Amino acid sequence: MQHTKHSRLAQAHGLIRLSAIYDLIVTIGFAFLPTASLIFVGLQALHAELGLSGELPDASSPSTMMFVNLMGSVVTAWALFRIFRPSLAAGAADTLARALFSLGMITALAQGASPLIVVMLALEIAWGVAQAAVLVRARPRPAPAAAAQPVVSSDAHR
Repeated sequence: MQHTKHSRLAQAHGLIRLSAIYDLIVTIGFAFLPTASLIFVGLQALHAELGLSGELPDASSPSTMMFVNLMGSVVTAWALFRIFRPSLAAGAADTLARALFSLGMITALAQGASPLIVVMLALEIAWGVAQAAVLVRARPRPAPAAAAQPVVSSDAHR
């Protein structure tokens, strides 16, 4: 039983770390202005090449790029934390964050954002579901209650 509990926890920590590595790879480029600008050039080219409708964020806007860099920086720091300190609590927080990011992407799509977001949305949902599944399996379970012992009263003190 203890071995199974340990292996479930190890599996959860492994997936939490793996999802963090994915996040680091995908978002670190957004943390820095020069690389974020290059990413936007690539996204614009792909969007145009595929003849997609919808719009991408305006990479020439300083306000847009400030939020892009902020998001990239925060997610990069959060990913590094989960790589080096994976835990069930960090996995649960990250699963919630993925749900919130997904909600934001769905809202953006409904308001006319580029369908390129669908790829990111699918991956976000997939990671969220995978993490939720291992978290449910690894969550601590209460120890079984010990069998009730009959109360023996002693009349010796009378």
